[in-house]
Amino acid sequence: LYFQHCALGVNRGPKSWGHAVSADMVHWTQLPHAILPYDKGAIWSGTAVVDHNNSLGKQVGDTKTIVAYFTTTWKEGFFQAMAYSTDRGRTYRLHNKGNAVVPNQGVMKGERDPKVFWDANDKKWKMVLIVGGKQRIIRIFESDNMVDWKKAGDITRKWAAECIELFQLPVDGDRDNMKWVITDASFDYEVGRFTGNGFETEGEKLRGDYGKNFYAAQTFNNGPDGRVVQIGWMNDRRKECPFLVKKMPFNQQMAFPTDLTLRTTPDGIRLYRWPVKEIASLYRKTHAFDNITAEAATRALSNVKPELVDLSIEFVPGDEKLTLTVRGIDITYGDIMKLRTAKGVKEVKCFSYNEKTCPAPTIDGKVKLRILADRASMELYANNGLTVTSSYEFDIPENLDLKFSAGRQVKINTLVVNELESSWERQ
Repeated sequence: LYFQHCALGVNRGPKSWGHAVSADMVHWTQLPHAILPYDKGAIWSGTAVVDHNNSLGKQVGDTKTIVAYFTTTWKEGFFQAMAYSTDRGRTYRLHNKGNAVVPNQGVMKGERDPKVFWDANDKKWKMVLIVGGKQRIIRIFESDNMVDWKKAGDITRKWAAECIELFQLPVDGDRDNMKWVITDASFDYEVGRFTGNGFETEGEKLRGDYGKNFYAAQTFNNGPDGRVVQIGWMNDRRKECPFLVKKMPFNQQMAFPTDLTLRTTPDGIRLYRWPVKEIASLYRKTHAFDNITAEAATRALSNVKPELVDLSIEFVPGDEKLTLTVRGIDITYGDIMKLRTAKGVKEVKCFSYNEKTCPAPTIDGKVKLRILADRASMELYANNGLTVTSSYEFDIPENLDLKFSAGRQVKINTLVVNELESSWERQ
């Protein structure tokens, strides 16, 4: 995992590429910074790829070269530079002293965030880059040798912000039916077909996260078993950000890694997110119930006071509300929220808490919710991850009781509470 990081302190400053490694995406070890600012500028977002066919020609022995592309914040106009590693990503050498492999295109000063991947159809490396302008141009480049890049085409999306992502997923697990997904930093996304020089959408623009603190997510491609795993930055750039106010030794965090899938729904193909299965390595104790009332659940869990929890519930709401209290936060189902769609405004029931919402219409009369609650964050996954809300929750609860309340019509089919241990070793 490479991440944009100020090495000089917890406040804003020149960005480097921080570096961490993990065998399970749950327990991480931070390593020395991978790429540092140099005379051309700081190191902003980008991509690291395995040069599987030695296109760059730098491979040493059997160890595949890792090639990193990043934005350099040159004062005359940002450009895209490259570095490479022959020791499994531990150290990097700047290519051509850090000069541009893709110069500024002249559309905007802040052109940035190269996403690079191997296009198996064209048998070329491809790069997508936000170059901006009024039409919010996403430029596509291609290369045979990873050094010389030429323009292949443009995609225009007025919703596109920055940190453009492009990846493939099978629909309903069928690898004979692969679709591409294009996203931006705010996690708007479209499903469609990447043509090599453009993107043909097959549906409307959709929203990938309904929270206030999920941004610039990136994926691990070509994972074992074809998994595509995403990690997002939980951003909070306020001067009064509690990480700074409380004088924490770090500032902000990543969201929990999730597996991405495409599934067919009555409304079309949709992107689902679900916490990686490796979270089970943190389970300390599990409490499971079937066909239980809210009152009985509260009593059964009266002695369970988890600081960290992975909670799942399936219930039939009828026309009434259900409220869960987790880490002192009341999460209520049954309020109405409005969603903008290509067909107009749609009203759906949702979970609501602390001025945040997570849409969750009933499916076959049922609603499912999974909650990951950490010390400073809460992530809600509704209906198997069809909708997700990621947010910071900084208030330290007065107590850690788990509570449930509901109208008489509400029926809880299943309830599973996993108490979690920390992913960090105690020092």
